[in-house]
Amino acid sequence: MSVTLGAPDSYDGHVDHIPLARAAALAYERLFPEQGTKDSKTLDMIALALSSVMPLYQRNTDNEALRRVDEAEIADGRFTRGATTVEFAHRPPLRYLVVSREALPAAIEKLMSDSLSATLAAVQQRRSCSNPSRIS
Repeated sequence: MSVTLGAPDSYDGHVDHIPLARAAALAYERLFPEQGTKDSKTLDMIALALSSVMPLYQRNTDNEALRRVDEAEIADGRFTRGATTVEFAHRPPLRYLVVSREALPAAIEKLMSDSLSATLAAVQQRRSCSNPSRIS
């Protein structure tokens, strides 16, 4: 288990990990540079995609310690609320999820090179065309 010092939501470059929701938003900006708004369901899908190419950690808010989230644990849940939560049918949700700031650029590049990015782009395009007033 590793410990990261600093505020959990700090983006000043002095922390080793950033919130998964922030990582998903950064990936969104790279995957969809033409889109200004970030749909929460798309961020959830991007979080799922990121979890397939990089480890996720859960931050303990009391002592800032990080626990690596097992892939099987993620597979039992679903990302919700704009990549801020993994919800499960019969247990409490996972919150305070973070990823390695250093590993994020390579993970985003992997998504961009995978066919998954093409699928995400098609879904986003379909949403934009079918109901632009609901994108927020």
